[in-house]
Amino acid sequence: MRDAPNLNLAWTSLAAEECRRLGVRHAVISPGSRSAPLAVAFARHGGIAVHVAHDERAGAFMALGIAQSSGVPAVAVMTSGTAVANVLPAAVEARVSRVPILVFAADRPPELRDCGANQSIPQAGLLDGAVRWSADVPCPSTEIPAEFVLSTVDEAFARACGIGSGLAGAVHLNWQFREPLAPEERAWDRAWLGSVARWSRGRSPWRRTAAVRAEPVRVDQGIVVAGLGAHRAIPASWRGTMLADASSGRSAPGRAGADLVLRSALAHPPLSDALAPERITVVGGGIASKRLAEWIARQPCPTVTVGAGDPRNDPHHRAQEALAGAAMLAPGRALASHAGWARALRTAERAAARALSDERALSEPAAIATAMEAASAARRGTVFLGSSMPVRDADFLSITPPAGWSAGANRGASGIDGLVSTATGHATATQAPVLAFVGDVSALHDLNGLQLASKAESPLVVVVLNNDGGGIFRYLPIAKHGDVFERLFATPHGRSFAAFAKAFGLPSESPRSRAALGAAVRRAMRRGGATLIEVTCTREASEAARTRVAAASDAALRRAFA
Repeated sequence: MRDAPNLNLAWTSLAAEECRRLGVRHAVISPGSRSAPLAVAFARHGGIAVHVAHDERAGAFMALGIAQSSGVPAVAVMTSGTAVANVLPAAVEARVSRVPILVFAADRPPELRDCGANQSIPQAGLLDGAVRWSADVPCPSTEIPAEFVLSTVDEAFARACGIGSGLAGAVHLNWQFREPLAPEERAWDRAWLGSVARWSRGRSPWRRTAAVRAEPVRVDQGIVVAGLGAHRAIPASWRGTMLADASSGRSAPGRAGADLVLRSALAHPPLSDALAPERITVVGGGIASKRLAEWIARQPCPTVTVGAGDPRNDPHHRAQEALAGAAMLAPGRALASHAGWARALRTAERAAARALSDERALSEPAAIATAMEAASAARRGTVFLGSSMPVRDADFLSITPPAGWSAGANRGASGIDGLVSTATGHATATQAPVLAFVGDVSALHDLNGLQLASKAESPLVVVVLNNDGGGIFRYLPIAKHGDVFERLFATPHGRSFAAFAKAFGLPSESPRSRAALGAAVRRAMRRGGATLIEVTCTREASEAARTRVAAASDAALRRAFA
């Protein structure tokens, strides 16, 4: 710090070093002039990996993916003005899904605000509706003690991680800077660092925030419903019956397929009766299955939500008890498997797997199952499920990640923006294979993410499911209104993604069969780096495949619960 060429760099070097001591290992930097003191400090640090994102929106989503995978916030650095506004979508997702991000935005000094100065907007509170905390950090000055910088970074880290509350999310530090912005020599008083002498001589952060240890939440009966983020609160070895959402991190054989089961139960009373629970414990949010959410709302038994707070996870307002903050479930001695649900899940899953295996055409659900099977040779990795149809297909049709793999998704706010960038963040954080499924509209929405993906070193396989538009809208009432549906909702684009991949220097393949898709995934896994695989299929073919798999499951359930 004493070698810093000017006070701006001394100030930001303190911040970068404190981030490293707190555990931050990645900074995603977007170019800009006003943010030069922050960019240079992180780039010259050496202990934090720096990734360059030309687009602040994509960069923020990459930081989100890093944090989703690692549990540790990454820093997103950007300049002033609209650059900060581009962070809003990722900050919204971070808040709703409780994922930590540190947003370090540069700003003009007070004398250049609200006076028509270039690239100056009221940005200090711009993200306040989405972030967990924000601070407008003043211009560097030796009249402000150095420990202020350290303590502010410490507080930002703690708030982002939700330490003490369990409510993780993005935090916005708005750093004001005067010239010089470049690392030019300007005399400054090195004695200013004397007040943090103990920190300078050590390796620990200035202040470490520790959470009060929460008592385990004991579950003695009933079933557990695992939603987005549930892996943080449910042990992997949970022995009770669990209905696991595809994005929960706990989806596995014997836990997936609740939507298929409930689809049959609605018209088959013996099955419906067998599913009645004594108690329901809902952990996390972002449940993809509308049927499951509505079934929970209809049950007369007590319902408990774990992880209540901001946002609350009770869309039907049925919970009788809401447990706030961080928690870990613990099975009570009396906890046993729910016989009806356990049998139904096994039956539906096996029937769906057989039916999917029999599918010859390359539909969207068949593509997801084929690609997952092809990737299973790797002992670990991450399946990233895009919003819209990919996560719903995996959830509805009981398609679970390969053994040893984890799952990721942006299902907090369920947006389709930033999906490729988020998947790239997972690959960056884990340095292990990532298999990402995104729809074609989602891919168009985040084409800049392909530039970030092109820098990946470990295998990052982006499977674009191209049905020429928004296939999910065909399942909604608007599909009956032909005069507006195709143009305004299905939104066909007529694009092939091979040209986009080539523009960003990515290898790509366009398999036309399930066997060819499996071979393409295996090649991509061996090749390393990012590969785009485009699966072209019609919306009608995918709908027909879903119908056949659901019918097979329904027939098996009716036989099992005659």
